[in-house]
Amino acid sequence: MRTHTLVPSLLLLGALSFTAACSPGTSGSPDAAFARPGSTPVPSPVRSVDPSKIKGLEIVSDNSEDKSCPFATSYPDVPGAEAMTVAMKQYVERRLASFRSGSAVCEDGTGGAEGIELNISHQFLVASGDVLGVRLSTHDPSGAGSGQSATTYWYDGRAGAYRTALGLVAEGSRGAFLGALKDRLEGREGVDAASLDNTFSDPDSRAAALDDMAFTADGGLRVAIDQGDVSAPAAGAFTVTLSKETVTPWLSAFGKRVQRQTVTPSRSLDLGATHIPTPAVPTHTASGDDDTDCRRLRCLALTFDDGPAVPETATLLT
Repeated sequence: MRTHTLVPSLLLLGALSFTAACSPGTSGSPDAAFARPGSTPVPSPVRSVDPSKIKGLEIVSDNSEDKSCPFATSYPDVPGAEAMTVAMKQYVERRLASFRSGSAVCEDGTGGAEGIELNISHQFLVASGDVLGVRLSTHDPSGAGSGQSATTYWYDGRAGAYRTALGLVAEGSRGAFLGALKDRLEGREGVDAASLDNTFSDPDSRAAALDDMAFTADGGLRVAIDQGDVSAPAAGAFTVTLSKETVTPWLSAFGKRVQRQTVTPSRSLDLGATHIPTPAVPTHTASGDDDTDCRRLRCLALTFDDGPAVPETATLLT
């Protein structure tokens, strides 16, 4: 069941729980989901973003609780960042199609494989000024290894263009940037030197491996590398954080704006959208008082775990 939820400017806390709840293994920090042998602690966390401040935000979600092929996906649709929304949509559809065709649970329709569920959730990294950053975290236990992976998506409102994670780094500085990453990865337990060289030397492999980057609250750049990209799958994922002083000279003009808006966010996000949807207004208000006598009438009790929220609560009550 696919839904497009329009998020109003005043968003209640319950509505925000979905993204966090759908990130297996997390504990409020994006780094917790990818803590694996060989990874290092991040000295400064990635700054959180309040989605209620994003005008016209819609959450595109799709899910199935059918035990024969369970999944739950979500990604944001932000006015003005249509190209980025398309990129996220294509990724989600591709992973869902792969899960449906490749999972034994979905193929035989018997279910019964406990915990085999595709889950794709989202997290805002920055939504300020003319830049937008989103991380999609994927949990797919039907494949090999832990099934954990993540990709960051970036939008440049000034240029009106979608950017990949490597777009944060200037093309002329990528050699130095890659060299610094290799220096910090070489020698770590589980890292395979040949695999590291092959991944970083091939443009396609490099782009695929370095697809999860975000700035920390103090301006450093956190680079997360998924399980198996530079090592044997059993070695887990790796995280490298370059300090602000180290990474700033290598950033692209866009990367410097993202860094600045992460460290010192503006009060609003403006991507040049020509139209911003009006937040939905509840059509029904419940007083909380109910004089129904269930001793005389047949009653059905409903629980709504992800609220109260607008407009879902009002829709359900109506």
